[in-house]
Amino acid sequence: MPEPTGPITTPDATVATAPAAEAGSRSDKMELIQQMPAGSVGIVYQSRNPKLNRVVALRQIQVPDWLDEAENLIKLVLSEARSASGLSHVNIASMLTGGFKGFTVFLSAEFVEGKFLRDHVNSANPGLQDVMVLARQLCAAIDYAHSKQALHYALNFGNIKLLPDGTLKILDFGVLRDKNIYAPPPAKRLENEHYLSPEQVKARPLDRASNMFTVGAMVYELFTTRNPFAGRHLGEVDRNITDVDTIPASSAHSRVSEPVSRVLSKSLSKNPADRFSSGQQLIDALEEAMKAPAISKPAVAPPKPVTGAKPVAAPAASPLPQASGTKVEGTVFGGGMPGKAPAAAPGRSGGPTTVALRPAGKSADKSLQWKIVAGIVAALFVVAAIAISLGNRTEIPVAPPEEKPVARPVPSAPKDDQGPIAAAPEDAQSEAPHDDTPRRASRQRMATQEASPAPIVPTEGRLSVSSTPDGATIEVGGRTTDSWKTPQTIASVAPGIYSVRVSKAGYSTETRTVQVSGGAIASLDFRLTPLRAILSIGGSPGASIAIDGKPTGKFTPTDFSLDAAPHSVTLRKEGYFDFSSDVKLVAGQTTSITPNLTIAGRTDNMKVVSGGGLKFFGGGSHGKSHLVIKSDPKGAQVIINGNPIPKTTPLELEVDPGEFQVVLQKDGYQTVRKTVVVEANAKATVDEQLPH
Repeated sequence: MPEPTGPITTPDATVATAPAAEAGSRSDKMELIQQMPAGSVGIVYQSRNPKLNRVVALRQIQVPDWLDEAENLIKLVLSEARSASGLSHVNIASMLTGGFKGFTVFLSAEFVEGKFLRDHVNSANPGLQDVMVLARQLCAAIDYAHSKQALHYALNFGNIKLLPDGTLKILDFGVLRDKNIYAPPPAKRLENEHYLSPEQVKARPLDRASNMFTVGAMVYELFTTRNPFAGRHLGEVDRNITDVDTIPASSAHSRVSEPVSRVLSKSLSKNPADRFSSGQQLIDALEEAMKAPAISKPAVAPPKPVTGAKPVAAPAASPLPQASGTKVEGTVFGGGMPGKAPAAAPGRSGGPTTVALRPAGKSADKSLQWKIVAGIVAALFVVAAIAISLGNRTEIPVAPPEEKPVARPVPSAPKDDQGPIAAAPEDAQSEAPHDDTPRRASRQRMATQEASPAPIVPTEGRLSVSSTPDGATIEVGGRTTDSWKTPQTIASVAPGIYSVRVSKAGYSTETRTVQVSGGAIASLDFRLTPLRAILSIGGSPGASIAIDGKPTGKFTPTDFSLDAAPHSVTLRKEGYFDFSSDVKLVAGQTTSITPNLTIAGRTDNMKVVSGGGLKFFGGGSHGKSHLVIKSDPKGAQVIINGNPIPKTTPLELEVDPGEFQVVLQKDGYQTVRKTVVVEANAKATVDEQLPH
């Protein structure tokens, strides 16, 4: 493969009409050492320039030739690369050369030997001081690039390496991220999505503020070991980036102080104007925040009971008169145990919580709490009523047995009574002075009991899940059963917010959240996207690969993500016979082929030793093997390993030992193909009858 050897140039108008022209002279041939793991833009090879003895990262970008603006896209790709070629910084991998041929762009850059930053963080678990060392290098590199009017289009942990001496290197400066050439595998696309800015998600032009947002996301992850926008699919990640407030870093990891957390939240502001304008500003703010003394969070103590306070009754209850000399301690009723305030989740404000499915027929926790509340309220009222009755008890005189009971005049009724009350002749209390205080307390107690709220048992809801196609497995809140296949209606679901995941072999897995309300049906309908199939090609290393008759520019071994359909595969390697095969790919599955290419016998040094004495392909020598070729009828054209022989049958050739594919052709007859192996110092014969 050629390496562009001059400065990075862009095609002019003449080249646009003749895209096969080259950007400059190519005097050197690149030696491809190995293909690097699949990236996001183009194919990258570790390559070596034999003349300069220089190892580089050679990127091959294929611009679709069907694009109306293909030439303009080539100009844009090379323009961005040219801007990056002027960057010279210890923390930036240098862009070296660039050019194009036809619709293929070649860019060579410094090859960096080292560990990807993500692998380093996962294995070394750096402390806060080490994190700051990495953050300073990252911010210094970004500030330098911005000062040179260069932006990074795909800044993420996958484009940063760490050298053994601790030097950080940012890769892929100057590699344009365009939808027509940006084609990462699905897993890598999801991984890269976590580092986009809100402007990139909304397809707005990239600027410095966008780069600073990505820097903030990576620094946040270095401090907390988690990404601030984590999600299971692209849509969820994009919503987290554009609309959802980021969890404070101090809540994401206990080692992050509140001042540092505020700095990181500012760096991730949705509004570009609210972010830090440079990496140095971010570093200065972090260093100042880390100097601030740690402030321990005070524990929230439960409220102390207040002696002599009126009891806190349930909602809508009437106030209870308190007997003199009686003390009732205040009680707070809530979601937890009586007398204690409910504790808030650390670092979280109030909000929806994912609730696990509750089996049908099981009492809800909230119902149990209401029962406890009702029981305590009832007990307080009983105690109060007894105290009132005892405090107002009056002695009743006993009438003489010889006297007949005489009805006495009834005193005036209290304001709340509606008429006179006649005493019962046999009632001993009728002899006592009228006092309706116990009766009023009894009526108030009954009214309070009637007004007290009855225990509330949440009504369960139902969840209906469907998909296209049917038969997908359903997971609700992490739970599933063998019978949960779409379409499905799940009964007895406690009210709450659930995460619903639907999966089917050969299709993308989709996850959504849904709120289930008591007594209602919540519905979800998924449209699953068919997955592409994976074709893994092994066998002899270094063989070029053509799929469906088109060269891919890749070499074995490698993998392809292809449409689920039949495909033809052809492998070619100099000195070997071509290998061809047809494969049928199934969506969501991996198909592997590992052919062993057959070494072809040499044809450059063969010579004719009989049949006219004509010599070709160089001179011969004694002691070689011989290949005799005959046909009936005579005079057939001979082709050996794809090379036509300027002599018809019969003839005898002097050849090196090896395997040869012999083709015999004659007008009016069918073509015959024959494979023959010639041993050392031996003679092999091909004698074929040509059919009509």
